[in-house]
Amino acid sequence: MKVCAVTTWPPHRDGVALYSAELYKHLAELVDVKVITNIPEKPDQDYEMNEMAVLRSWKRGSYTYPLKIFHSTLKEKPDVIHLQHGWLLYGNLISSTLFTILLLFYRLSRKPFIVTMHTAIRRNAHIYEGVLLNSLARIMIFFISRFIVKVSDKVIIHNQMVNTVLQKEYGLQEEAWKMVVIPHGIKKASKKPAKSKKSRNKIILSIGFIRKNKGIEQLIKAFKKFIEHYPDTNLIIVGGRHAHDTTDKFDEFDKLLTPNLSKRVFFTDFIDEKSLDQLIWTSDIIVLSSLDRYYVESSGALARVADYGKPIICSRVPKFFSELRDGIDCIMTEPGNSEELIQALLLITKNVPLKKKIVENLRKKFRNRDWNAVSKQHFELYRTILKN
Repeated sequence: MKVCAVTTWPPHRDGVALYSAELYKHLAELVDVKVITNIPEKPDQDYEMNEMAVLRSWKRGSYTYPLKIFHSTLKEKPDVIHLQHGWLLYGNLISSTLFTILLLFYRLSRKPFIVTMHTAIRRNAHIYEGVLLNSLARIMIFFISRFIVKVSDKVIIHNQMVNTVLQKEYGLQEEAWKMVVIPHGIKKASKKPAKSKKSRNKIILSIGFIRKNKGIEQLIKAFKKFIEHYPDTNLIIVGGRHAHDTTDKFDEFDKLLTPNLSKRVFFTDFIDEKSLDQLIWTSDIIVLSSLDRYYVESSGALARVADYGKPIICSRVPKFFSELRDGIDCIMTEPGNSEELIQALLLITKNVPLKKKIVENLRKKFRNRDWNAVSKQHFELYRTILKN
C-alpha cells in the first residue's frame, strides 16, 4: 500500500509539522509513505528523516500550492492520499480557502483521500476585533469546515468533542459516519535517569509554543506568589515562536521579571528531545496554560508529557477538558486567572495523596495512545478505505 501524505514538515515549526513527523515515521513501518510537503523558507534549512521519503514541492502562502500538491501526489500514483488540515497551515486566509480547491481536484480525480482536521473552531468564536471582519471569518470557517467533511472519504478527528462541535454547530449530523476519532499520539516516556544525591530546587515546567494566548503572563504572576512560600523553586519555560506568528512575545515577558524573578524564571527557547526528556523527569509540576476558549483540538504539549508521571495543572479550555477531568487526572484553573493558578500550585505541592492519584490516573488514561498504536489505527482506516 502506498500513501501520499500532504502536510507541513520540519524544520517548519508548527504543531501539525511536529505531529506529522512522528506519525509518518511510525506509519512508514507499516506502509509505503511519501510525504508531499512545504519548501523551507530558508534554503539552508534541511530536515529529513532516514525512514521517510520526503518531496518538497510547494510553498506556504503560494496561490498555486493546490496545483503543485495535486500534481505531485498524482505523479506518485498512491493508493490513498492523507491530508493534514489546520487553519493557516497552508498560508494566509486566502490560502486557507484554496484548500477547498485542492480537495475538489482529488474528488474529481476519484482518488480516495482522508483529511485530518486538527482544529474545530466554535461558531461563536471571537477571532478578530472588528465585528465585520470577525463575521466574515466565521462564515469562511463555517463553509470550509462543512466542505472538508462533505467531500472527503473519511475525516480523522482527535477527540469526541470535535465530533460534537462539527455535528451540532456545523450541521454535519448526516456525515457523522465519515468522522473517525483517532487520538493524538503520545511519546512514551524515556528511561528515567538515576536520581542525583545532591538536593535540588523545585522545578515548575511549562512547554509549548510561546503565543499571545498562551497565558505566560498569568503563569509568571502566579509563580511570583508561589516563591513566597517555596523560595527555592525555578520556573522553566520551554518553547519559542510558532512558525505562523509574525512576532514573538519575549520582550513583553522580560518586563514582568523583577531582579529576583529573573534569577528564577528561565526561557530556554526550543531544545532537543533528549534535553526536554531530562527536564520533564526533573520537574515537580507541569503547567500547561492557554487562553484559547474557542479552539477545539488536542494538545501536543499534553501528549508530550502525559506518560512521565508528573502532575499537570492546565487551563479549563477545550484542548484540555476534552481529554482530562479536573481533580481526577489534572487540576484545572480558569484561563488567565493567576489567583486560581497559585492555589493549584500550592495544592499540588502540599497534597501528596492528590498528587499521586492525579499522576496514576493520567498515565492510565494515555497508556494505549503511543505513536505505534495510533499509526496502526491509521493503517486500518486506510485498508477500510481501499476495501470500499
